[in-house]
Amino acid sequence: MPDRITSQLDPFSPEFRADPYTAYEELRGLGKVVYLEKHDIWCVHHYDTSQQVLTNYEVFSNAGGGGIKNYFKEKPWRKPSIILEVDPPEHARTRTVLARAMSPRVLRDMRERFDAEAERMIGAVKTRGEVEGISDLARAFPLKVFPDSVGLAAEGRDNLLIYGSMVFGAFGPTVPWYEEFMETHKDVPDWIIRRCQRDMLAEGGIGQMIYEAADEGKITEEEAMMLVRTFLSAGVDTTVDSIGLCLRALAEHPEQYAKLREDPSLARNAFEEATRWDSSSQSLFRTTLEETEIAGQKIGANEKVMILIGSAGRDADHFEDPGTFDITRRIKGQMGYGVGIHGCVGQMFARLEGECFFQAFAQQIENVEVTGPTELRMHPGLRGLTHLPLALTPKAA
Repeated sequence: MPDRITSQLDPFSPEFRADPYTAYEELRGLGKVVYLEKHDIWCVHHYDTSQQVLTNYEVFSNAGGGGIKNYFKEKPWRKPSIILEVDPPEHARTRTVLARAMSPRVLRDMRERFDAEAERMIGAVKTRGEVEGISDLARAFPLKVFPDSVGLAAEGRDNLLIYGSMVFGAFGPTVPWYEEFMETHKDVPDWIIRRCQRDMLAEGGIGQMIYEAADEGKITEEEAMMLVRTFLSAGVDTTVDSIGLCLRALAEHPEQYAKLREDPSLARNAFEEATRWDSSSQSLFRTTLEETEIAGQKIGANEKVMILIGSAGRDADHFEDPGTFDITRRIKGQMGYGVGIHGCVGQMFARLEGECFFQAFAQQIENVEVTGPTELRMHPGLRGLTHLPLALTPKAA
């Protein structure tokens, strides 16, 4: 057995979050498995070991908690998610319900609405000259089309962003700002629960489709509400951040944006490449159910393993020239949405949003430039921007 490789790096520190990719290089240079002493967790950060952990649910469990807290050693702060924090066979029962609500037929029906909204929204701002890329575009688009698709009323939708920050913020260690944030917005969870009730959801939306599974006896009424809540909590923040990071990448790589402008059909691949190159989800967690071994390193039962999928996306053993942002890259198996049975259930929905948005953007915008400093969102569970000043040059009519 090799000596345990340890590191004092803190993946939740402001310094690490500001520039994770330099830290990832350091970790990959140390070895395949590193013990992070500050948080008493193991860490994998290469593509192959990340794949190993994420696809072996019989050893690496989600039931131990979706974040850094170990539910096998401490009491959960809330009732565990019935889809994100359960293992088979229970996981299959609830995931099947969500998968049916996002079938290829449902996504085909949504595409026309997404295309129209992206075209309208970009058309409304393109002549301003300068825009705020996050509030005007990256946040506005998902906050419109996603809740519409679920069947959520228009009033109060900013609460979805607050609730998403609550959920993903809990993935990291408890810190004062998070406790203050929870206290400031303590009424938001009740607002979310109320909006996820059957009578608050519009007919024909994904929310009502989930409740139909309760009518069929596949889940209970309470489980239907919890699945709608899970879907809403996971489906806005991540897409906002992904679109914002992709916007910045394209603006900072004009030669890549030129390719997209000339061929808007590259929009889906551009969004996929941005997710590999600078993902909104940088890490996932699993907990060992038994003593196991990763790349020769023995790890005991009930131990927390952090999978740095942001690092896996920059692994030169899997991706050629991984530090280069290339929207024509033939991308094979990027991990921004997770891998295996616990891969993001809404990933095709997010991909559709990104494709529709950037296709409409490329069809209407001749050039895009960053005009000032961007501000990174310092959040323990997500990577994204709070400020992205852009100059837009519309295409000639």
